[in-house]
Amino acid sequence: MNWSAIAIRRPVFTVMVTVALLVLGGVGLSRLGTDLFPDVSFPIVAVNVVYPGAGPGEVETLITRPVEDAVVGINGIDRVRTWSRESLSTTMVIFKLGVDLPEAATQVRERVSAIRYQFPAEAKEPTVNRFDVSAAPILIYTAHGQRSLSETRKFAEDVIKPALEQVEGVASVDVKGGATREVHVDLDRTRLDALHLDPQIVAQQLRAANLTVPAGHYDQGLREINVRTVGEFGDVEAVRKVIVATARDGSAVRLADIATVEDGFEDMRTRVRANGEDAVSFSVLKQSGQNTVAVTRAVEARLAQLEKTFPAGIRVEQIMNQATFIEENAHEVETAIVFGGAMAILIILIFMLDLRSTLISAVALPTSVIGTFFLMYVLGYTLNMMTLLGLSLAIGLLIDDAIVVRENIFKHLERGKEPKQAALDGTKEIALSVLATTLTIVAVFMPVAFVKGLVGQFFRQFGITVSGAVMLSLFVAFTLDPMLSSRFSKAMVHGAPDRFATVKRPFNAFFRALDEGYRAILGWAVRHKLVVGGLAIGSLFLMGFLGKLMGSEFVSAEDRGQFGVSLEMPAGTSLDETDRASRLAEQKFREDREVRLVFATIGVDGDSNKAQWRVVTSPKNERTVSQAVIRDHARAALAAVAPDARVNVTEPAFVEGANAEAPIMIDVRGASYDDIAPVANDVARILRTTPGVQDVDVKYSPGRPELRVAIDRA
Repeated sequence: MNWSAIAIRRPVFTVMVTVALLVLGGVGLSRLGTDLFPDVSFPIVAVNVVYPGAGPGEVETLITRPVEDAVVGINGIDRVRTWSRESLSTTMVIFKLGVDLPEAATQVRERVSAIRYQFPAEAKEPTVNRFDVSAAPILIYTAHGQRSLSETRKFAEDVIKPALEQVEGVASVDVKGGATREVHVDLDRTRLDALHLDPQIVAQQLRAANLTVPAGHYDQGLREINVRTVGEFGDVEAVRKVIVATARDGSAVRLADIATVEDGFEDMRTRVRANGEDAVSFSVLKQSGQNTVAVTRAVEARLAQLEKTFPAGIRVEQIMNQATFIEENAHEVETAIVFGGAMAILIILIFMLDLRSTLISAVALPTSVIGTFFLMYVLGYTLNMMTLLGLSLAIGLLIDDAIVVRENIFKHLERGKEPKQAALDGTKEIALSVLATTLTIVAVFMPVAFVKGLVGQFFRQFGITVSGAVMLSLFVAFTLDPMLSSRFSKAMVHGAPDRFATVKRPFNAFFRALDEGYRAILGWAVRHKLVVGGLAIGSLFLMGFLGKLMGSEFVSAEDRGQFGVSLEMPAGTSLDETDRASRLAEQKFREDREVRLVFATIGVDGDSNKAQWRVVTSPKNERTVSQAVIRDHARAALAAVAPDARVNVTEPAFVEGANAEAPIMIDVRGASYDDIAPVANDVARILRTTPGVQDVDVKYSPGRPELRVAIDRA
């Protein structure tokens, strides 16, 4: 006894199995997260070593090369890339896909620890971290208003940051911009020389005086009392009164006697502006594996509660919300799925001209789709571009099995059989063909799930979603459809009057014309076999030729209504000069009526000669020009403001958080940078004159100007 026979003889059991499938699918759908792409992990381990005050050359020689030599021998490495900049060495160890990343990170950590003794004493402890593309801002806010930047930053760090970091799924909150409080001690060199004091002695005395240390305990009857020596400075006046030395006459020398002590702010190495207004920004980073939309909603709800307690003069404005773009994309694909399903059902009605057959066949569509949601939930998938793309593609496939089964049952009904017998015979007759068709689809899409490399990580969920959906549709076609056909179909009586004959008449005429046209084409093809064969082979070669003329991309270019611009001024440019150029550029950006917001960060990563902007434009459907035109306007604006600067205009990476690397990257290698730099610049000049190439950037900077003091040891 096959599935169809059981389903026909046990209708209640069949209905309950279907209802259970729908309930499980509904529960799975309610618990599915929403994201842009599947959670993809790149096997990359980053090694960062801070060497304060060292130039790029010293960092390269003393830090980067030893680290590179230590890790290059680890098994499974694809390539190693290093960056040596002022005070910082960065080594990216890129492993082959499939390598156990925790184990690889442990090996890198062990190799770096083994060579730690070779580093200069002033170098900080190396940090070894696994690279996580999901550790990127999902939300960016600015805090500004009538209060000073120092008060705004303090409020952001003391109130907003701790509150948002308590939200489930939030990894950290990064605060930038504003001013941080700092006590300035300006020593008077004349008084130091008069008292024969060394500045280093004064610094040591300050450090020794600003301490709170435990001092043991003592017993007091039935109680034990802890002793703690509290010596930290409470205010600036306490700093002024610190005794830093003793004069020759025995009098105490206080810090106020030899220095001016002021309560001020540390030098601002990073400045933040939103539409020309100075501000403090805070970025929310989610934990690895957490759902972007869920975390975003939780953060927004928590921030809405916090805003009720904000002091007067501080307001918060959202700059970037990654979840908005994700939800828009998901909504568009969901709409396409519903529309496609509705059109598939309409086509069934038009061609079968039978309402009962249409409804019975259409039941397979929602049942298979909703049941697939439970499969996705069990496998830990999310509603992302890949899974939704798989479902939208499968919409036309899911109903195929039900149509074939129902059409064959209908044929047996036309032969005069009773509905139950027609359902049993019709399903049994076509079962092998339907099974072969479904397994053929699975054989096409399931191997996609096992493709290796980066493509495989993205398309694994796509292949499994399509395969799971069509297997569910096969189950529904063999169980629910025959059962419904046996219960709700009517025996055909030839010659009986048809109430809808008038409505069906034009469709039947069209189908007869279609049959006649197809018969004529088929007859001609059979009579001219060589011509048809030649046309088929010719079209095959023609399509291959046309395919070469088409471009190829991993993902198509997206218009998210925003893009990034980075500016690198000549090495040694002061922060004030970079800030001046940034203000001019921001003004020119905002001259474009399609630009809604310009979010500027000056002094990126502490480099005074670098600036970045996130330019937010009006939505695509509200613009009269493409985003490419707006980006060209930004390039022209920067060329006018800073003609000697290096400019790069980028679209957001297709995986938010991953570096938006250039499509074409050329490595120039040699024995020394003195030999490499001229060749690299020559290559860049050639590329700039190549049609279709823009934003050519040479990833090499000679470093800041420096004053060198050569020691005469004699």
